[in-house]
Amino acid sequence: MNIGLIGLDTSHCEIFTRLLNDSGAPHHVTGAKITHAIPTYSEDLPISRERFRNYYEIVTKKYGVIPVEDIEEFMAAVDAVIIGTVDGRNHLDWFKKIVSYSKPIFIDKPVVMSSAEMQELINLSKVNNTPVMSSSSLRFSESVAAVSNNTDIQSGYFFGPTPHQEQMPGYFWYGIHLLEMVVTIFGTEVEKMKIETYKDCEQIHLTFANGKHAILRGENEWHNRFGAILHSKESIHSLRLWEEEKPYYAGLIEQVVHFFETGVSPVAIEETERIVGLIEKINLLSNE
Repeated sequence: MNIGLIGLDTSHCEIFTRLLNDSGAPHHVTGAKITHAIPTYSEDLPISRERFRNYYEIVTKKYGVIPVEDIEEFMAAVDAVIIGTVDGRNHLDWFKKIVSYSKPIFIDKPVVMSSAEMQELINLSKVNNTPVMSSSSLRFSESVAAVSNNTDIQSGYFFGPTPHQEQMPGYFWYGIHLLEMVVTIFGTEVEKMKIETYKDCEQIHLTFANGKHAILRGENEWHNRFGAILHSKESIHSLRLWEEEKPYYAGLIEQVVHFFETGVSPVAIEETERIVGLIEKINLLSNE
């Protein structure tokens, strides 16, 4: 299967291409390769503009991905597409440009930037019979997957970095990782939400409709230590994602390839829609 990649301005494009194209890479994912890429970036977003040249060189020179400017040529050459630009503001626009080809599309986080955009995306996918998937890689980590169906878990304390980007406010950019870990284990039916802000972090207290509850500690500075302490009646589960032998990106790409092959997403788009709604509520409370 040939995969097309839109955007060469984030570490994800290098990671995804290495996992798919380099047969000697640890945790290489078989069944597909990234063959073509539209080399785009956002001039007004430093994390996009400043990293584009480096990732362009790696993806095209090291892994042999062919850069293509014309969308029609690009879509004719591939069987499925990853919208992988770091800038969530342009995801819906790119989706609109390729949705009519009815080829499966994975949209890297953040899927879009509002519930209104999310509804438009869902409507377009249905009208054009185009399968669509979006997810943080963390929900496919080994430790999160191991407890995702454990109904005995009653509460949890989740921690990880949640640095902000002005152009993608609040939890849309990095906080979505932490939130998707919670949703994978507890669901999206949040009944109560409370936010406490401290000098070095923000803590979000969530109470779910079934009485379960979770605390999210989002730390202002970036690091790679995502994890959780989960409580059930009989035991405690400790999740330390940064120590796992298999990277969670590999788990994500395995699921993306399966989605491209079947057209069935492991994450219902309606769940992704509810996550966007939760992010909007968190951002609203944070600004009060």
